[in-house]
Amino acid sequence: MDWVSLPLALVLAAQAPAQPGRAGQMPTLPLTQLDTRAAAADLDNRTFTLTFAQPVAIKDLLILLVRGTSLSVIPDPSIAGSFIGELKNVTVGQALTFILQPLGLDFAVDGGFIRVFRREPETRLFDVNYVAATRSGDTSVGGDPGKSGASARVVTTSGGDVFGDMTKGIQTLLSERATFNVDRKAGLVQVTDFPERLDRVARYLDAISDRAQRQVQVDARIVEVELADERATSLDWSALDRPTDLDKVMAALAAQGKVSVLANPRLIVLNNEPAIVRGDGVTISVTPQISPDAVVTLSLAPLVTPPNAPTMIEADTIARVADGHTIVIGGFGRNLETREHKNTGTSGGWFGRSTVVTRKHVELLLLLTPRVL
Repeated sequence: MDWVSLPLALVLAAQAPAQPGRAGQMPTLPLTQLDTRAAAADLDNRTFTLTFAQPVAIKDLLILLVRGTSLSVIPDPSIAGSFIGELKNVTVGQALTFILQPLGLDFAVDGGFIRVFRREPETRLFDVNYVAATRSGDTSVGGDPGKSGASARVVTTSGGDVFGDMTKGIQTLLSERATFNVDRKAGLVQVTDFPERLDRVARYLDAISDRAQRQVQVDARIVEVELADERATSLDWSALDRPTDLDKVMAALAAQGKVSVLANPRLIVLNNEPAIVRGDGVTISVTPQISPDAVVTLSLAPLVTPPNAPTMIEADTIARVADGHTIVIGGFGRNLETREHKNTGTSGGWFGRSTVVTRKHVELLLLLTPRVL
């Protein structure tokens, strides 16, 4: 009789001891005794606990891991090393991952066979679409510290080298066996390392792309307000504290005097990149930074040259603005004096005329509205 070809149920029945009963009658086996290993064929459907107080060879450990399952393990002949420790409530798949990776090993599953082999580095190419240029901005605001007397000075420097920063970041993610190259001109990063390290690089480059390529549209409005109240020496800023919408800001300004729009430039700026806004007598250096919640932090350095003024007015500030809200930058006021000649009698000529002097305060304001694209 060919025992190998018999169904398992018949083999178990043939090997079972005879039980009392009618002559020649085989006992009936419960159905639950038919090949109990079938339910353990998956890597992750059963958990176990193993403790090794003494080092055990990896090849022997692999056999222990699949014992009692329908899985077969085939280790590479060159595999060596040992394991010591405790595995608590882990599946076969988890145990293989925890044990093999620190030893530079990996496994692959083909049906019921587990092949264990030495891990080899792979090469992967990543596209990085950035301009191969380094941009920087430098703004100095304040008095000259070399002169006598009190002085204050703020120097703002901003710039970015995406490829240089990317190279440093990738280095921290790679193993000792890794090699990589950053091609600025082609916009490619070539990395050779183990698969899980390559996955880390992929996530890192995706995060850079998501942040570095975000853009902000900055609507800049340079306005001049001639205050209606001749006695006023400045704007009523309490009326401007509440509105954040550009139309409401303009309405609040119009309620205080005559508003003239001198310039209304618009520019689109990459995240963390410096840009320049220029208007009539006004230059603004602006660098935006976009937070995950779409709040924009603006580094601003306006330089204003009022009409007929001997010196330039400078400022340097950092402000946080919600997406679509308007920030108002002031403090660039001047007094305006006008002279009007009027007739006071009927004699004609200069003898019947008088000069009326009108003094008003004029404020120059910068209104910036960032919108995250």
